[in-house]
Amino acid sequence: MENANTEKKEKLHFYQHAETWTKEEVKQFLTEILKIDQKYAEILYDQDVTGSTLKLLTKKDLVEMGIPHGPAIQIIHFLKKHGILTESSNQAEGQEGSEQSIDGEDDEEIVKNECKKKYRSFNSSILQDSELESVENKTAIKSADEENVSEKSPSSSQHPTRNICMPHPFDNFSDGTRYIQHHILNVAETGPLNLIDPAHEFKLLSNTENALEEDIKMKFSNEVFRFAAACMNSRTNGTIHFGIRDNPHGEIEGIKVTEKEAYINHFNRYIEKYFDKQYIGDAKACIREPRFVEVLLPNETLSDTFVIEIDVVPRHFICNTKYFCTNIYEFKSKCFRKAVFIRDGASSKNIKNTDEFEKFKCNLTLLADSRKRAEEEYNLKQKKTMNEGLKLISLLTGNRDMLDDCYYDYYILVTNKCHPSQTSHLDFLQEIKWFAVLDFDPESEKNGVFKTYQKTRNAKLCFPYHYENKVGSVSEQAEKLNLHQETNWIFCNGIIAESGSDFKGNKELPLDHASWQRDRAAEVRKMISFLSHKDVKQSGKFLIVFLLLSRVEDPLDPLAETFVTFYQELKGLEDMACICIGAGTDQRWKDLLHARGIREEALSNKCVSNLTLEMVNGTIIKAKSVTQSSKRLLPSIGGSTILLKKEEDFIAALEILCENECKDTEIEKDEERFKKFMKEREKDFYRGGRVTWWNFYFSSENYTSVFVKRDRYENLEQLIVSSANSANQSPVKIINLYHHPGCGGTTLAMHILWNLRKQFRCAVLKNKTSDFGTQVATLITYGANKDSGYLAVLLLVDDFEDQENVYLLQNEIQAAITEKCIPYVNPLVIVLNCMRSQNPDENATINCLNSISLKQTLSEKEQRAFEQKLKDIEKMHPNPDNFYSFMIMKKNFDPKYIEKLVKNTLRDLNINSKSAQLVYYLTLLNAYVRTSTLSISLCEEFLGINSRETGNKDKLIEKMGICSNILMYTRVQEHMTYRGLRIIHTLIAQWCLTEFKLTYNLPKSEITLRLLKEDLLYENSLQQDKLTRDIITLLITRQRRERGYESDTWFSPLIEAIHKEEKYFNVERVLKQASTRFKKNSHICQALARYCYIKENEYDSALFWAKEAKDRAPHSSYISDTLGQVFKHKLRYQVEHKIKSAVLTAQELDCLLDLAQNASWAFRTSQHQAKNAAIEQNLQHQKRKRKFQNYNTLGYQGEIETGLYIIDVLQHIPFFSKDSQCRKRMITYLSGNSALNLDSPSTESEVLKHYSSFLKNLRSQLKRAFDFLEDYFVFFKTQTNEREFVEARMAETVQECFKKYTKIFCDSSVEQLRSQQVLGWPLSQKIEAYRKAVEASKADSFSGVLAYLYKNQRNAVREIEDIVYAYAFLCEANSQATLKEKQNFILANVVLNCIKPESTELYHFEGLRSQLVSILEKVELNSYCVEPFFLASLLFWPENRKQLNEDSRKMDKYVRRLCESFKELYGAIGCSKQPVAHFYLAKGSGLNRFVHKRKIDQLFSSLSEQELNDLWQNENIWKEKVVHDLLLPLDGRVEGTVIYINYGINEPFRIPVKPVPSFLLNKGPNIQRVSFYLGFSIAGLLAYNVHSL
Repeated sequence: MENANTEKKEKLHFYQHAETWTKEEVKQFLTEILKIDQKYAEILYDQDVTGSTLKLLTKKDLVEMGIPHGPAIQIIHFLKKHGILTESSNQAEGQEGSEQSIDGEDDEEIVKNECKKKYRSFNSSILQDSELESVENKTAIKSADEENVSEKSPSSSQHPTRNICMPHPFDNFSDGTRYIQHHILNVAETGPLNLIDPAHEFKLLSNTENALEEDIKMKFSNEVFRFAAACMNSRTNGTIHFGIRDNPHGEIEGIKVTEKEAYINHFNRYIEKYFDKQYIGDAKACIREPRFVEVLLPNETLSDTFVIEIDVVPRHFICNTKYFCTNIYEFKSKCFRKAVFIRDGASSKNIKNTDEFEKFKCNLTLLADSRKRAEEEYNLKQKKTMNEGLKLISLLTGNRDMLDDCYYDYYILVTNKCHPSQTSHLDFLQEIKWFAVLDFDPESEKNGVFKTYQKTRNAKLCFPYHYENKVGSVSEQAEKLNLHQETNWIFCNGIIAESGSDFKGNKELPLDHASWQRDRAAEVRKMISFLSHKDVKQSGKFLIVFLLLSRVEDPLDPLAETFVTFYQELKGLEDMACICIGAGTDQRWKDLLHARGIREEALSNKCVSNLTLEMVNGTIIKAKSVTQSSKRLLPSIGGSTILLKKEEDFIAALEILCENECKDTEIEKDEERFKKFMKEREKDFYRGGRVTWWNFYFSSENYTSVFVKRDRYENLEQLIVSSANSANQSPVKIINLYHHPGCGGTTLAMHILWNLRKQFRCAVLKNKTSDFGTQVATLITYGANKDSGYLAVLLLVDDFEDQENVYLLQNEIQAAITEKCIPYVNPLVIVLNCMRSQNPDENATINCLNSISLKQTLSEKEQRAFEQKLKDIEKMHPNPDNFYSFMIMKKNFDPKYIEKLVKNTLRDLNINSKSAQLVYYLTLLNAYVRTSTLSISLCEEFLGINSRETGNKDKLIEKMGICSNILMYTRVQEHMTYRGLRIIHTLIAQWCLTEFKLTYNLPKSEITLRLLKEDLLYENSLQQDKLTRDIITLLITRQRRERGYESDTWFSPLIEAIHKEEKYFNVERVLKQASTRFKKNSHICQALARYCYIKENEYDSALFWAKEAKDRAPHSSYISDTLGQVFKHKLRYQVEHKIKSAVLTAQELDCLLDLAQNASWAFRTSQHQAKNAAIEQNLQHQKRKRKFQNYNTLGYQGEIETGLYIIDVLQHIPFFSKDSQCRKRMITYLSGNSALNLDSPSTESEVLKHYSSFLKNLRSQLKRAFDFLEDYFVFFKTQTNEREFVEARMAETVQECFKKYTKIFCDSSVEQLRSQQVLGWPLSQKIEAYRKAVEASKADSFSGVLAYLYKNQRNAVREIEDIVYAYAFLCEANSQATLKEKQNFILANVVLNCIKPESTELYHFEGLRSQLVSILEKVELNSYCVEPFFLASLLFWPENRKQLNEDSRKMDKYVRRLCESFKELYGAIGCSKQPVAHFYLAKGSGLNRFVHKRKIDQLFSSLSEQELNDLWQNENIWKEKVVHDLLLPLDGRVEGTVIYINYGINEPFRIPVKPVPSFLLNKGPNIQRVSFYLGFSIAGLLAYNVHSL
């Protein structure tokens, strides 16, 4: 029963709000509730019947629309039953047989005549007056709304509470005010008040559905001119409103208007008929033309109705002492009669031919005087505020003059309903960089602010729920949303999308105010909280700008709620401003907010209200940036130029250097201002700031002297231009500029870009976003196509940490170019990689053909250029001594100059002051972490500065006292952009640290400890996140040669320096404090453990911290390796310092074996975790592009070293060390082939038994580790040259270990066996000997045999011949030869044929194939093994594509099994390294069809090693004729990311081939067939030099 009542109440509530239904909801109501046929519901939908219309319908209306009587009766009955029909509609139902005349009296004849005429409605609204009354009765002139007093309001029961709104501003036609349906005007119908405040009269103008159009017009003009004459005679301003109810009084209903011009034309034509000839001019001067105020539905969408208003302004100088007689039209007589009207209370009274008329005429002089006084008083009372234009600029800029010099970094705009007429005055929007726009106009995309904005700018469209932070920190969410890169345009009350819009069909529909408060306010508040978070807000100075384009009158209005939310989040109005458009808008706004606790006086200081939108527009445009070019031009093919428009907003990750950069700016037109601007820019650069395009512009336009051109400039420019003009397999070419920090590398790179800006499309990478590659592709194709061709992009990449990031960047750009199918012959993108390096010459040598180095030293020529430049600078800057960055270079980086500078600066420093603390924190950070800064907001908070009070955001450096000359601001890009503080030069920072220690006894360790204890610096915010990363980098990041350092270090440079300059326990103090500060960071504990065992041999402490690190990061392979290293180093220490000098006791042996076992366990754990991490990384890479981490192989190397150490220990036990027989016993025992049999048990033997499971598997574990590393080095290649050098050194270390291993377990060779007389040996002994020999040659594994392809030793040929001989013996003499041995035998023949095809040891090709067939027959169906399938892909490759043998027909199967096996066995390694093609398909037969890379290299013996490497890296090797003559080209068909080769005729099959690199597949949209060269890798078949056919 209770549920039934609840359901009934819900239905009742639903029906009570029927007037708010949209036409879609009406359609849903008819089909789902009334069960009306869909086709009849469609009729009402097509007729735009909304809820407000539905409640007015009659049965006749429905029938006339085409709905049959049955459904029509059903609809009307239901509407009546549930109280949805209005009373007037019910009355109309009973009056369908008799029509009413226009004057309200029944006249059957008139009705008949009207029915005969063709009806054409002048006004299509269904209006609700019971009759339109003529005004002929001189005793009581009744208006249409006066008659409405007796009728029940259709909505009185539906709107228990009414929203109040102010009328449209009086005598104003430019205001964007709109009315909301069913709101109540906050004025009453009145007579004259103070003559200035207008009198009001309301008319509904209803029941016109059956009236003649002309009669409706006459009714309209009668009411207008009657009211107007009354106001003119009473000398009061007035407004008559059509479309307003009288009951409830002042309710806005609106009327439908099909032609506005019809009203206006009728008004202008008939004004001459209503007034006497001598007064027509006065009437026209006093009575304004009709104003059509749009009426919106409660959800602020269009209702297609209007309120028509006419203002009357009887100015004294017009009316003076005149009175105005009016002609009033009588409907019955169809003629005019005279009348004189005055306002009498709320109505207009005709006083002609009455005593009152005579009295009126006598009082005209007094009335005229009253009007005159009223106008004068009004003019005196009119607010004479300060210049609101200046106030507006002051609010927007923070007490500055121009937006260029603004206190605020970012702006958030909040705006509401926009009138279409306002859109032509919104040009100022494009002059401000909006961080976000909160748009409360659902129709903004159709005809509002957004439509105007997107004509010239782009924005990212969002809804409030996009800002819900469900996972991760605020800074991570900010990065995900790409904040600070593009304007976020947030529709806060849904959207009515245009057809073709991205939001078409979205479910975020607009809501009325009450519904918005219930359903949407919470998510908007969360969004505002996010935007106001310090991780977002503190990334710069923010100003929230409220632009009220229409009035806010409802306390529930979302705009008011939004303002209050910002007010609460920002703790006040300091960073808020309001621009109120329209008279009265500001006062109602202040009233609403005052009710929410915001003082009106405080709000007035933040409001601009007396400017029209046109004035606002002009004022802001006047203050716009004067340093931006009016038009931005991009170079194109053939010297042409195109205009860069709003698409630049979509390339937010790039700073585009235009062809006309810095030209045609406003500031250049003002000579004095430009001179001041130029002086400041030059000063900032020479002090140590980053060079800007303006610095080059000043020089190129001869405002300053010639820019110093470095010696390496010509080389770099030539390298770039030649690379752009050379044919390249890859669309992206990398040019490296390696340079010492602070030696002008970035300046040189930007100088190159400036001078090449007309030959290339130049850009600088600002930040790396997820769609970075797409943005570069957009820049390539902008304004161009494949017919015109594309101009290459020259992209500057500055400050990348390591080379691998650059290659990842290259891959992303290549992928985007492929996806867009951009054709190319020459490179489309030249990446100028400007990378800091401590050893630039060595880095440039690694990639010498595409690299340039720049060092901290000037040539004599450069020194002369800097000397001359200084003289030129002195002409503009009288005292350039504090241009420290310039002077350091001019002095050729002289340490004495820097030392003197630092001593003078830090003399008399109050070392205990807050500013001094800030300086020594910065010097520590800048000396060791080159990109580190402290954010301005953080520094201000540290020093207790509130720059907002003065509007001076440069106040910080002024507070730094004597150190201000070595500090400067910098802009930091970290997900979002913010300003930071840094030391002007790294060398100055380094000398400052020295001076702090010498003069103030403040060593590096003490500064570091203080930094770690400064709680304020570690609060959770975006800047602190970066600072935390910088500090951790300071403590743990080691120098690596592969990253440009001179040498590898055990610890970070800071830790190394503290260790060298101070006592060792200071290092421990620092790292222990760091571990306390960063409680979750495992790397700090790891560094401390490493320091203890490497530097101090404190193994117990090292173990403690290693275990602590393990607890913090239990799944890290590197932490597990460190734990193993602690055990291993302790074991090595014991081995080297104890066992060689004395006999081992049982206790010592137990300790050593325990260490070895724990170390091995930790290393195997590291191996397992490394594999898991690589698999997880691969899964992540499939979701989003990211840098691959190197595969961690340290666990394998550690296990090998540990095993060798323990063997060294065992060799000192008498049981294993007495004689050669004992040694053999040890080898057998460690190989797991025998138990430990002791003649005389001892305590040592008991210890050995305890560790027997560990020791018996020692050899197999060592072999497993060696085999893995051999596979790792041979099957794969590194992705960078830098990493290749690192792994080459690692391979050498492993090889040294393997030599020790072979010396112990298999100290013999095949050559020795062949030379010895072993004929008399038993077969088993021979087999064992040869197996040990191939193991000693590292040829007992598949990768070991392949490795001989890459060996350069002289005896490599002889060794591989011996290996073939050995395997031949093992396979032929031994019926129990393993599959592994047979596979290696086949592979050894292939390798030998590549190295020495004339060798007599080679076996016949067909014999090898037969042996492979027998191997494949024994391979289990579901097993994973790459070896047999790799051999099958080689030996069974079809020699004739049409005539296939049985084995070749299975090629697709073999290749598929090979790929599956590789993925299963080596997929983890394949994430970080690339599979190597060991063989290429050549023009030949048998084994001669397969050639190795060495064979190709031999064709280019005249080239240097670097030149040859460059050919391979650039894929240009394939274009050489000698290669073309050697290799066999194949062709296939592209399908997705794979090329398929078709083979066979009767039973065709396809062989899949993977292209290398994969981005080359889709170089055009219609590519079907391609040609390529075939490579054979352990991962499958690879296609090189892919070209379309």
